[in-house]
Amino acid sequence: MRILHYTLGFSPYRSGGLTKYTHDLMVAQKELGHEVSALYPGGVSCFHRKCYVKNEKALYGINVFEMVNPLPVPLLYGVKEVDDLMDERNLNRISFDRMLDRLKPQVLHVHSLMGLPKLYLQMAHDRGIKILYTSHDYYGLCLKVNFIDNDGAFCQCVCSEKCRLCNQNAKSTLFLRIRNAKWIVPLKSFVRRWKK
Repeated sequence: MRILHYTLGFSPYRSGGLTKYTHDLMVAQKELGHEVSALYPGGVSCFHRKCYVKNEKALYGINVFEMVNPLPVPLLYGVKEVDDLMDERNLNRISFDRMLDRLKPQVLHVHSLMGLPKLYLQMAHDRGIKILYTSHDYYGLCLKVNFIDNDGAFCQCVCSEKCRLCNQNAKSTLFLRIRNAKWIVPLKSFVRRWKK
């Protein structure tokens, strides 16, 4: 079977349970003889404004593709400018189409909705690709992913006004883009070593 996973990325760029789980799952599927590929929301390009997909080196025999200039990936920071999460004007459909043409996936396994344009899901659906969604976080229900409100209490209601108030002090889209930039990983390592 040809399987394309959409995940948040690989270590050291990303860390945590989702990263480890998806890595282990992809390696196990590869060992079972499946054709496995991965797409993840990556960094920001200084030269291109559009969101596009580019091929990276294979990792453990897994074809890896990076989505450059993805929609914001808030992780645990919340979302201040909600409209930026739905802004699909700068999507390069051609690069995503080429990736799908090349891989011909039978299944798109989505592990997170962060950074993933709805249009890309629609394009996969229009090709007859089965879409499987495994929720590893509460992102589809809570933009801060933890159901903890501004007062530090457990959020017990689903209300757009409460979500707006809860995210009014969230990080800006610019912060999220810088925080998710690929050059931040070596910079963080340098700072840790310098502090020691």
